[in-house]
Amino acid sequence: MPLNEPITPGVVDWTGENPGILLKDDDGNFTAMALFFRVAWSPVGQGQVLLLYGTPDQIEGPAEAPNVILSDNAALTAFLKENFISKLGAFAGAPAFDTLPEISAQHVRSGGDPMGHRYTETIVGGGLTVEMVWEGFEPARALELSPHEVASGEQNMFSLLVPAHSAQILVNGRSLPGKLGNRVQAGYETTSAFLYFSETWIIPPEGT
Repeated sequence: MPLNEPITPGVVDWTGENPGILLKDDDGNFTAMALFFRVAWSPVGQGQVLLLYGTPDQIEGPAEAPNVILSDNAALTAFLKENFISKLGAFAGAPAFDTLPEISAQHVRSGGDPMGHRYTETIVGGGLTVEMVWEGFEPARALELSPHEVASGEQNMFSLLVPAHSAQILVNGRSLPGKLGNRVQAGYETTSAFLYFSETWIIPPEGT
């Protein structure tokens, strides 16, 4: 029997995958950060976007550890920066956020198996090959989060979270420095290396 009302009311903001790796030094400062989006649907279309802070405390990182965006959809990059990334304190608060160079991604591929030992995302463009590597996975967890439980503070979010206990960010074959830290997601303590699959962000109806 058809449902009279949608199960989750509101407007779909975007849906797709959103894995990330955040590396820190012994004092807890970020040494490298990478956030990847493989968007299956958004108001500005599909696409793949990598936000990389190879040197998070600088405006312009060196060639071997750049601060850059690689993307195959410029409109999607702008949409995510304005509506999503700008609300993530660790990324929006970095010195390079407002001036990040945007480079066209020529090739993007995933590898490995998130149900196995190792999973990767590789993004190539502008003379850069960036590889994100996750290993040592915890069991998957299904999340259903309300606005007060997500970093944006605005949307409902549904996702499948697969935390990892080991991770690397490689730029042209060179591993960026740092180690994983702890991270809390809606009261659940996990690591700062994570795979998010089937991630859907929904803007609730006004007044809810």
